Parts: sequence; C-alpha cells; structure tokens
Amino acid sequence: MRRFIWVIVVVLVLLFVFARQIAHVYTDWLWFRELGYIGVFWARFWAKLVVGAVIGVLFSLLIGLNLVLAQKFMTWRRWSHFPSGWLGQLIFWFETGFRWLVVLVAVAFGIFVGIAAAKRWDLALLFWFAVEMGESDPVFGKDLSFFLFILPFLRFIYGYILGAWLLALGLTVAYYAFHALADLTVSGRYPPTLRAQIRALMSYATPLIRTHLLVLSAFLLFIIAIHFRLSMFELLYGKVGDEAVWGAGFTDLKVRLPALWVLMLVFVVGGFLVLANLWWRPPIRAGAVLVSVFAVAWVVGNLLPGLVQRYIVKPNELTMEKPYLRHNINMTRLAYGLHRVKDVRYPFAGDITPEILERNKDLLASVRLWDYRPLRDTLQQIQSIRAYYQFADVDVDRYFVGGIYRQVMIAARELNIEALRPTWYARHFLWTHGFGVVVTPVNEIEEEGMPVLWVKDIPPQTKFPELEVKEPRIYFGELTDDYVIVRAKVKEFDYPHEGQVAGDKGQVTEKEGQRAEGGMVLTTYKGKGGSPIGNYLNRLAFALRFNDPNLLLPNPITRESKVLWRRNIHERMRTIAPFLIYDPDPYIVIADGRLYWICDAYTYSNQFPYSEPYNLEQNISIGGKQVREKFTFNYIRNSVKVIIDAYHGTTHFYIADETDPIVKTYARIFPRLFRPLSEMPKSLQKHLRYPVTYYRIQAEMLCLYHITNPEQFYQREDLWRIAQEIYETRRQEVEPYYVMMRMPEQGLETGDRGLEFALILPFTPYFAAPVGGTLASPPTERHNLVALMVARCDLPRLGELFIFRMPPGRQIFGPAQIESRIDNDAEISKNLTLWKQHGSDVLRGNLLVIPMDGSLLYVEPLFLVATETRLPELKRVIVANQKDVVMDKTLPLALARLMKGRVDVEVTEETVSPPSQPAITSSLAPQLKPLAEKLEQTLVQAEESLKQGDFARFGKLLQQARQLATRLRERIEQTAE
Repeated sequence: MRRFIWVIVVVLVLLFVFARQIAHVYTDWLWFRELGYIGVFWARFWAKLVVGAVIGVLFSLLIGLNLVLAQKFMTWRRWSHFPSGWLGQLIFWFETGFRWLVVLVAVAFGIFVGIAAAKRWDLALLFWFAVEMGESDPVFGKDLSFFLFILPFLRFIYGYILGAWLLALGLTVAYYAFHALADLTVSGRYPPTLRAQIRALMSYATPLIRTHLLVLSAFLLFIIAIHFRLSMFELLYGKVGDEAVWGAGFTDLKVRLPALWVLMLVFVVGGFLVLANLWWRPPIRAGAVLVSVFAVAWVVGNLLPGLVQRYIVKPNELTMEKPYLRHNINMTRLAYGLHRVKDVRYPFAGDITPEILERNKDLLASVRLWDYRPLRDTLQQIQSIRAYYQFADVDVDRYFVGGIYRQVMIAARELNIEALRPTWYARHFLWTHGFGVVVTPVNEIEEEGMPVLWVKDIPPQTKFPELEVKEPRIYFGELTDDYVIVRAKVKEFDYPHEGQVAGDKGQVTEKEGQRAEGGMVLTTYKGKGGSPIGNYLNRLAFALRFNDPNLLLPNPITRESKVLWRRNIHERMRTIAPFLIYDPDPYIVIADGRLYWICDAYTYSNQFPYSEPYNLEQNISIGGKQVREKFTFNYIRNSVKVIIDAYHGTTHFYIADETDPIVKTYARIFPRLFRPLSEMPKSLQKHLRYPVTYYRIQAEMLCLYHITNPEQFYQREDLWRIAQEIYETRRQEVEPYYVMMRMPEQGLETGDRGLEFALILPFTPYFAAPVGGTLASPPTERHNLVALMVARCDLPRLGELFIFRMPPGRQIFGPAQIESRIDNDAEISKNLTLWKQHGSDVLRGNLLVIPMDGSLLYVEPLFLVATETRLPELKRVIVANQKDVVMDKTLPLALARLMKGRVDVEVTEETVSPPSQPAITSSLAPQLKPLAEKLEQTLVQAEESLKQGDFARFGKLLQQARQLATRLRERIEQTAE
C-alpha cells in the first residue's frame, strides 16, 4: 500500500512539473485535428519520439556499458577503509552508489542528446521515404537524391555516434584516472614529478583495463575513417578560398579525393595497429601509432592540396578547371530551375507607333500606375473607415471584370487590435475579425489624384458581380495575432453601424445572426474553425498553453464555445509544415464570393552538388513582432501553393511542381497533407501567379549563370546585374513587377498571343574581374538594357520563364538611363521644383519597362504627398521611348503627347498662376464664336476617341485642338492691343 501511494505521489509530481509540456502536446493535437491533419501530427510526433529515443538510448548504452565495465575491470581497487576528508567522502559515494550514479549520468546524457536529436526528425523521414530525382552527379554517378536525402542523414547519424564514442571514452578514462589517483593518494605513494606520475598511472593499467581502452581507441579511429568517406561526397559542395569552381574542382578530385582515400586507409590501419597493441609490450607503442596517424592526416589533408592549388592549378586555372566549371554551370542552373529558361532574341523594331498603341488598347488599360506603397497610405486614410482597421499590404492581381481581363490592386481591411487598447474581455471575445477588402484598377484615377475604387466601404460595395464579396469577415490574416473565443454567451463586434450613434441602446431587427446595437453590428461566428474549449479540461489546457489564468475564471464561455488560435497565417503555415520556406508576401483574392489567402512555399536544400549557395533573409510579422528568417540553400523550387480560407481557417497545400523530388518525398511522408494542383478550385487557380521571392532569387543567379560557356563564365565577359531606378528620391534596384503583356512571337510555341499576366525584370551589363582575379579599378557598369526576364503567370503556362535578349550592337535605354533623361528634362524638372516649393514631397514610383510588339514603353508615375496630411495623390504620368520623354496628367494624355513628338508642357494651375485676360466684349464675341465652336467640337471628338481607346486619332485631334486654342489666344491678344 505504501509503495502504491509513493507511485501516485510521483505521478502527481511529474504531472505538475510537466503540466505545461503536456498541455502543449494536447492542444497541438486538438489544433491539428481541427484542420484535418491529425496524421501530420502523429507522423511528426512518432518521428521525433523514435529519433530522440534511438539517439538517446545509444548515448546511454555506450556511457553506461563502459562505466560498468570500468568498475569490473578495476580488480586492484580494494580498500578496507576510506580516508577522512572530502576525498574519502567522494570515494565512498562512488563505491556505495555506483549503480545509481551510472544510471543518472547515462540517462541524463541520453535525455539531453535525445531532445536535441529529435529536432532533426525530418532527416530520418526523408531518408526513409526518399524519392529518386532521375539525375546523376557528374563525379560519382549517384542519383542526386543520395545527396539530398541519404548523405545528410548519414552525416547526422555519424555526428552522434562520434559524439557518443568520444564521451564514453572520455568518461571511462576519467573514471580510471580518478581511482588510480585516489589509490595513490590514500596509500601515500603519490609521486612528486609529472613523469613519475604518468608512470605511476600506467602501472595501474592491468591487461583488462588496457584492453578496454585500446578497443575504445581503435573503434574511435574506425569511426573517424567513416568521416573521410563521407567527406569524399561532400567535396561536391562549396569551395575553398578563391577557387574558381563551386563544388569539386581539379585540386579536389586530383588531390583531395585521393588524399581522403589515403586518410581513410591510414585511420583504418591505425585502428588495427591499436588493436594489435593488445599483444605488444609496452603499451606506449599505441600512443606512437596515434601520433603518427594524426601527423599524416594533417600533412595529407591540409598542406598538400593547398600547395597543388597555388603552384600548379592557379597559373593555368581556366584550362585545368574548364570541365568542372561546366559541371558548376549546369548543376547550378538545374538547382535553381534556370535550365527551364527559354533564351530568345527580342525582336526590337524601334519606337512605339500609333499603330502599336491601337493594337494594344487592352494592354494599355492595365498598365500599373499605382505603386503599392503610396496606395497603401492612401487607402489607409480614405478606406480604413475606423482607426482600428489597417491595411497590412497591397497586392497585385487580375480579374475578368465585365468580360475584360484587368489588372487590379487589392488590400485586406484587417483589425488592428492594439489601436483599441482593449480589455482582456474585449480582446478575446468582442474584437475578433477584420472586414472586407478594397479593390482598385491599377491605372485609373479620380480627380485630385485619388484611386478609383471598384470594391469599397463596409460592408463591401461594388457594381461588378465578379468582385462581389458575400463573406467579408477576416478571422485569419496577417495581423490576427491574438486567440479569440467564439460562440460564447456574448456576440462579437462585426462592423460599425452608421444608422445609430454610439450609446444608443435601440436595436434593429436581427438578420443572419447579426444585430445592430450601440453604433455597432454584432455577429456570431458560424465557421468551421476552432478548437473546443467548452469543457474544463480543455480550458485548463489552453490556460496553461496561453499562460492565461483568466480562462479558468467565470467568463462567457459555453459548452459550444471554440477558441480560434494560430490565426496569423504566417504562423499557421509554418506550424503545419515547418520544413518549407514561405513567401513573406501572401496575397488575398476574391473567389466565389469568399476571401482566400494564397501563399507560395518553397522546398529547399543546401546539399545539391556543384551548385552555388544563396543566402535569403526575410522579415515577417508573428505575434506583433518582426521575425527575421535566414536560410542558406543551393537548391530551391516553388513546389507548393497554400490556400487559407480567411473565414474558416482551412489550410490546404497543393503541389505545383511534380518534378521536384523533395516535395514528392514529403508527399510520401504526409500523404494527406499535399494535394495535386488539379484538386484546387478553378476559381482559385485563376489567381495563381509566379512568386516574386523565387523570381528574384532566380534573377540574381541568372546574372552570372545565363552564361553557359565555361570560358566566358570564367572571364565574366557577359555579366549582368538587375537594372536600377529612382524610387522616391533614392536609387535602388528595380523590383520585379507584374504587368499585362503579349508575349513576342519568338517566345511562343503556338500562335496564341493573347493578353496575359506576367512578371518582368530588366537587366543591364556589369563588368567585374575574372574568377579569382582582380581589377585595377572598381567594377564598372553600363545602364543600357541588355535583357528582360519574363515569367508567365496564367495557367496552363504558369512558371514558363523567358529571357528576351536585346539585339547586340543596338543602344537601348535601360531604366537608369530613362531616369537620367527625366532628371535632365527641363520641363519635368521645373514642375518637380515648383511642387517641392509649394510644400509637397514628390514621390517617384516604379519605372516600368513594358514590351509591346517589338517596341519598349517606359512608364513612371509621380505622386505628390502633402507634408501635413501625408496623403499620396497620383498627379502625373511620365512616358518615354528611345527618343522622347513626356509628362501629362493621365496615361492617355501622355501617350498622345509622345506620339506627336516633343512639345511644351501645357500651362496648368499646378505650374504657374493663369495670367489675367482682357474682357471679351460683345463686339469681339462674333469673331471668336466660330473658333470656339470648332475647338469645342474637336475636344468632344477627342474625348470620344479616348474612351474608345483610339490613341492615334486622339493624338491628331488633340494637336488640332492645340492649334485652334493658339489661334483663339492670338485673336484675343490682337484685340487687346
């Protein structure tokens, strides 16, 4: 009975100590069950448990077994009494409590190491479920899956085996040494000199002890020999110093690889020689063997390759490294998906003509003028409605609106709970969700430079059925960091109600679970999301999870209540599948009257042979804090598209690249997590796009790896860099931008040249030193355009990549050169100066380079930002071609001016005050009436042409109107004189 009571006490103590950890596991189980991914939870749980247990038991067994053997082999350790003092007490503890000491040490090391090893559960599963890639490395001929899945796991296991063996050997030697020193001290035979002390300690090495230590040392050498075998394959990663090749080069394969074979052989032979010392006398020969082994290892592994690289390879580097440079180029292009890029010549035919504009009316209707940064500030002031609503970001997308394919910008109106300074009750029961979105066409502006709003206000209002939002509530988003409890005794705030003022206690009729009261509409969540929190056990578990005892106190929770948590979509995705890299810019879409978040996810590895690595850093917001993610990889694929329902919170992962071996392996590990892209609803497939992050990585790698000739690659003869522009007032690299465009015929396999959504980025030349070389002067660059990189975004061609190279020998302006022409234009500079003098900041938006039927159109918007209100207004549009740069109020007006050549800027109220004009007398009116009527008729015809998109006719009529206006002014001036 007493033993049973002690068992209960121990169990209760353990439950108390580990209550928080148990609560975390239990609430995680509830959360994964809510999402339908309970299989993912258990797969990861058992993988962590098995990996941690195996590694932990390995450590415990090696340590415990060797300590037990050490105790048994010390036959000389027989003390009739223990000396006084701390040494005697310590010896007494060792002798009387040895078993418990061994168990404690072994279990402690096993637990700590097992917990650390369990964090790499993914390596074990990837090893077990590995899928072949179908491509082999150029040196060993192994399938690349060996490097992606098998080699990392072998290195992982090797590291823990080596650590366990070193620890076991160290503890065993320490145990023997302690008892030998203790015996010398107790017996009074402790020698005064170091040499005598070593001899005295060696005298305690009985045959059993010597055998024990020599076996441990020998197997340590065998284990180290395995390191050299694994290092042979790892030669295909990275490079040493200023070597020309990422991966194995001449020195690696001709010197380091044979040296590793020699080192492996030396350590294997050394291990057998140490074992042979079991029969040799004296045992000091084993130490001589060890010293010899390490001396050979240092000379062969470090000194010889460096000498060969410096004095043999370096003087003739290109010739000797040429075949390995080819491996480097081909494998890097494969690792980053650059092998899929279609390299074609852009059919540049000259400047934009009226005929080209006429053929591309639909394209010009979606030229993006609004920049997402000033537009976000504008929407925050005109569409946040209340101070507690916030637009976290503005995204670019496209919709068929009225049967026309249009590019739009869309922003989610989320709830910024911190702006309310809420109580605990209001934070978790009342303020639960954001409401609706704002949609604006990318190129339309109202008076005073404000955006045209196709979807606006609360509840969302629109005249387009395609943009109708039937369920506008956003319970899951980028700013939803707090947990909320729904279906409680109290209703949630839905949106502000304008029909009644705050404090009015009247109510309006309830509709669909809503009720307007006190200036706000209330609602109850009816979605699929949430973990049950109605029973007391779950309340206790979540109270421990959130460290929030208020959940245990009297509150509005009912048996039907649910807790919505991990509502931040960044945290949500990373919790479900932490082995992926997620794009920092998820975007919201309208589909079937609902709101969904779409996020791109990437598989990656840093174990791809012969591939140059890339360092990625990105910031995301989780829990109201900025989290900086850092990744280093040399293989990446945009293999996954994630869809999150903003209302229900359902999260689905779709495979976007079925050729990727990593996602195929994860699909075998988690068969219910990943779905084929064909199962995604068609309404959502229309909004998939090529991700900017992945595109930017490929573009940066392509600056060098577009060169496929090893000699040109080595000499850096055709190095590129991403073009530069001026944004606001600073120079920066052009950001990849989405456009509506028609692909040039040279880039198509079919005759389909319809309007499509694409991602584009320009490149300019860059001159740098050859590989491993130096330049007498710093690297130089020219800013002329050499190529455009285009990624198609519409299914079924989503992911197709093109490089459109500009014709060689032609001077084609790049973005930085167009920016310089803008700065040097007297007319534009004068306006910029005047606006600044009137107390406004001039913000220069992104410069877009738009390919159009063998020509290039450059477009840059200008925003004015009042210093007091900070409300950006789109005031002017600058357009340019290879000859002219013009500016006007709208894109059509600017294009019309561009078509007729360089003209003076029309005098407007933004530039100078209008001069006083003489009064028009009744005698003068009959003379001016015909001209005025003709001018009015011409302007009406010009407006009709503009509405129809007939830019050529519009330009001609506008020129006629200017001529009539000039004649009218001259008549008035002559009369005044």
